[in-house]
Amino acid sequence: MVGEFDFCVIISTFNRPHMLTELLDNIEREKKNYKVLVVVFDDNSSQKADLTNYNIKKIVMSPNMGKRKYYVLINATFSYIRNVNSKYFIYLPDDVKLVDNFFDETKRIYESIGDTKKICLNILTDGRVNRTNWTNFNSIDYGEYYHTQWNDLCFISERKFFDVLNYMIEKIPENRWDGNPNLSSGVGQQISIRLNRKGHNMYHTKNSMVYHGDHESKMNKIERTKVSLLTK
Repeated sequence: MVGEFDFCVIISTFNRPHMLTELLDNIEREKKNYKVLVVVFDDNSSQKADLTNYNIKKIVMSPNMGKRKYYVLINATFSYIRNVNSKYFIYLPDDVKLVDNFFDETKRIYESIGDTKKICLNILTDGRVNRTNWTNFNSIDYGEYYHTQWNDLCFISERKFFDVLNYMIEKIPENRWDGNPNLSSGVGQQISIRLNRKGHNMYHTKNSMVYHGDHESKMNKIERTKVSLLTK
């Protein structure tokens, strides 16, 4: 095992060097007395971030996985997590900023959910939160959080999340994009459907724990013009 940590933060990145370093600065600012392991999975970026001053682990995918093989990158993160002894796991994209008291508040809200079937708490909350999305579940408002029953790969969980998924994302078939090349990677959809079928519950914070700007998406450019992830 890799040591004991309070949080293991997994960041996926591609060609956003300045946003990535800003996020790493946010994590350093917010971690306080927590023991935090940060692991950056770089999807073979051509624009390199200078990470020499950061105490992190970095893994570079080769070749670039892009949208259609994003499941391969996520599988690599799952494989890494097998050997990490951490109380909580947090997944973040490279293009978000953290709210003040991020770790304290994210942990507090997650722990406040008194549901033995909870499996994760999504922490990026935008206009999609009231959609049924992939599980046809109508969201339920519980005050500080919603029961939404879907996952968007920006979340906090415990190890059970990965155990239930057998540390594996199943291959996303290439024909997924035959009718619509603008569809997303399919990873969040697969996770949501599999966890839902197994009877586990997924939640979203009412107030987003991360800020997401209105910048261009690397994987879903067309879709982001229709559905913005703007949170502040």
